[in-house]
Amino acid sequence: MIEFSQRDGIARITLDTPQTGNRFTYALMLDFIAALREAADARVLVIAARGADFTLGRDQKDKPAGVSPRQNLGLILEANALLRGFAGVSVALVNGRALGFGSGISLHSTISLAADDAVLGFDEIEHNLAPLVVVAYLPYFISPRVADELVLTGREVRAGEAERIGLVTRVVPADRLAEEGEALVRQLAARPAGALRLIRDYSRGLPGYPAAEKSEEAVERLAQWLEAGRPDQPASAR
Repeated sequence: MIEFSQRDGIARITLDTPQTGNRFTYALMLDFIAALREAADARVLVIAARGADFTLGRDQKDKPAGVSPRQNLGLILEANALLRGFAGVSVALVNGRALGFGSGISLHSTISLAADDAVLGFDEIEHNLAPLVVVAYLPYFISPRVADELVLTGREVRAGEAERIGLVTRVVPADRLAEEGEALVRQLAARPAGALRLIRDYSRGLPGYPAAEKSEEAVERLAQWLEAGRPDQPASAR
């Protein structure tokens, strides 16, 4: 489901289930987390995808036996923490649609290049899901009011707007995405590794990103809501 390679300090994770739009099942999420752990010592990490879409996000129909909502949702926190905590520079190459967790990968990567025909957004509300994990971290990356609109409506955002509001760092022609990505990797690989790691280490310590406890609270509240049958009135409002 994932192709992983590492050579000369460059690690590459390629999502490889194009027949399902690279949707993240529980199994694929485990593979993704394992690949992120394997890449931990690399200088540069590249995340890309095969097929028409980067990923359509998490597979909301996937209900693995013996896995609770808390365990399933907890994998999102683990993946986000590993990607955000990567000591080197991570680069996401976003093609086609990058919805839900796909937009999360774009944000948690150090740099994200998007094809000019890419589409991002947080569509969980269209699947009757309240994306509290996204609500916790999205205002760190973009305007809080815009963040509210995106998660409340599930609106899709095209590449140009995604760059303007901060969902991606740069937009390139779709037919040059791979080429531009490789040029960026070569540029980063030529920079002093110590300086890059120092910059990354310092930037991760800056304020604003939600503490682990806040993200865990988001998972707990969402799990409780799901277990209660997704009531119109959450427990805190009763």
